[in-house]
Amino acid sequence: MTITRKQLLNAMNNATTLGNLRDSGTLEDMARNLKKWGSLTSRQAEFAKVLIERNTDEKVQEAAKAQEAHHRGWEGSEEYREWIVFLARFFSGSKQTAYIHHIQNRLVAANCILASHIGQTTPLWGYCERLLTSKLAPRLRAIFENPPIYSAGELVQIRASEVSYYDRSKGVDKEMGFILEVEPSYVDTVATYNKAKGGTKTYRIMFTSSGEVTLRENQIKRVSRKNHNKE
Repeated sequence: MTITRKQLLNAMNNATTLGNLRDSGTLEDMARNLKKWGSLTSRQAEFAKVLIERNTDEKVQEAAKAQEAHHRGWEGSEEYREWIVFLARFFSGSKQTAYIHHIQNRLVAANCILASHIGQTTPLWGYCERLLTSKLAPRLRAIFENPPIYSAGELVQIRASEVSYYDRSKGVDKEMGFILEVEPSYVDTVATYNKAKGGTKTYRIMFTSSGEVTLRENQIKRVSRKNHNKE
């Protein structure tokens, strides 16, 4: 297959429209080289064919339809909008080391979505699709959908599994605290949702010795009536 400069430039424009900026830059370089040298190497031609097939007019048309549907959803469904913003806040703020590269690769998309949200405009579908198709999205969805399992004013303790051996010897896991605020910060940690332990939504808690701390839902447990009465 002979690759023409017209094909390269058309694919370059399509790649830019689709948000495939790396493809766009490569295709631009290829078009420049083709003009200068009159031909591409066999390896360059093979790669150009892949890029052209990845950035066709049909895919631009499909993307336009997807963007239109996304725009309707963003404007018309509060739940849809809040779910995407929830994802964006996670990928923008999380420093979870287990998934750090996966998160960093979606940081730009997340920040662009948040900027659009703040500016009250509809973010590009390509940015949203990148977060919605993340391998972490199903677990984050469970955290998003399930309401907090504790309420303001409830007495709680830190789970023994979340406390070091040294702190357990000091009785840190036995200390009671009461919840001051539910969800004082955005979710920045992903974990499998558990019906008993909950997820990773946060709580601001006042403990007698350590003062105010913010802990995740799966790090605390409700003080049993039996233990409360002992105090």
